[in-house]
Amino acid sequence: MSQTHVTIEPRVLYVGTPIALVTTTNPDGGTNIGPMSSAWAIGRTVVLGWGTGSQTLANLERDGQCVVNYPHARRWPQVEQIALLSGSDPLPPQKQGQFRTARDKWTPGGFTAQPSTVVRPPRIAECAIQCEAEVQAIHAPSGPDADDFRMVEVYVRAVHADREVVDEATGHVDTTAWSPALYVFREYFGTGDRLGRTRRR
Repeated sequence: MSQTHVTIEPRVLYVGTPIALVTTTNPDGGTNIGPMSSAWAIGRTVVLGWGTGSQTLANLERDGQCVVNYPHARRWPQVEQIALLSGSDPLPPQKQGQFRTARDKWTPGGFTAQPSTVVRPPRIAECAIQCEAEVQAIHAPSGPDADDFRMVEVYVRAVHADREVVDEATGHVDTTAWSPALYVFREYFGTGDRLGRTRRR
């Protein structure tokens, strides 16, 4: 049998994960927008991965609330506009030389604040799906990354969806209208044609 696989050392393991813009409250009452692609959901719990030097993590540790905003694929240029902006001042060592501090990420991203219903941080109006959430637990990963990252469990209290991605008949997300922005090995993608549907209900 021929060798079909080779061992590789990728810089990241974003094999195809949704992009989220996480809004949190800064100590001065302003809002930080943290772009990220380390999120996955189980039930109404969403697990978020954050670097230990991030302003978003500091806000989550202190305030315990956030909104996980999911942008449509066509919004990727707006995400990229804030990709190298950090709410941290001073910048942590791992961000120096590439990032710059910015207290306002709404203006460069072309985003609009929308009041939330159950948490303090605002939603992002331009994001088609918005999940208001509260922190349940924060964990350090095991292994050599323990000092660099934290896994944040948040519980979603309210979900909002743009009417353009909602199936009026079911009240659920219309998957033919919703194309999440995906991060694939540091490149932006949307979804393609539907290939099929699971038999699970």
